[in-house]
Amino acid sequence: MQHMMSPTAVAILLMLALVIDYMSFGPNSIRDRIAFCLATPAIAEGFNAGPLERWTVGLLAGVIDQGKTAAGDSYIAGADTNTVIGAMVGILFIYTLGVLMPDKWSNRLGPWARLAFSKNGAVAVAGPGPAGARHRLNWRLWTCAALLGVLCELPQGAVGELMRSFISLLDSIAAPLPAALFGGG
Repeated sequence: MQHMMSPTAVAILLMLALVIDYMSFGPNSIRDRIAFCLATPAIAEGFNAGPLERWTVGLLAGVIDQGKTAAGDSYIAGADTNTVIGAMVGILFIYTLGVLMPDKWSNRLGPWARLAFSKNGAVAVAGPGPAGARHRLNWRLWTCAALLGVLCELPQGAVGELMRSFISLLDSIAAPLPAALFGGG
């Protein structure tokens, strides 16, 4: 992977995405989209092809191989583990596209365009601030951003190409933000 951001820019974007999500700026749908679009390319730049990716792939492969072993002589036990992991990441990307679409598009695309990170996906976090302030981190958003960012090179075919192009687009949009906002990166 060719890096478009320095390590400092990656750290700044991750902090910015966390603060946007945690402080609950703006409407849920817009806030979640902005946090996701900053976090995913930062995670891809910062952690892809590193120990976190190897650990995650190893963990998923272990679970899938255990299922294949339990299947015994069944036909499905012959499935290629790496392709199954890539397909899982690709399916997560398809889900995420639905989340990122405007609700207005649901007239043509149906319930897929009404998916959201925020429906009961927020974990309240105690923190400083006025009583009754709502601080939270959206675990669905961060799970999708982390898995897509770390495992973005695994899916193959049309979905894999679309996903890598999408993350590359987000990367090109987010890369100049740290220097523009904070003078670093």
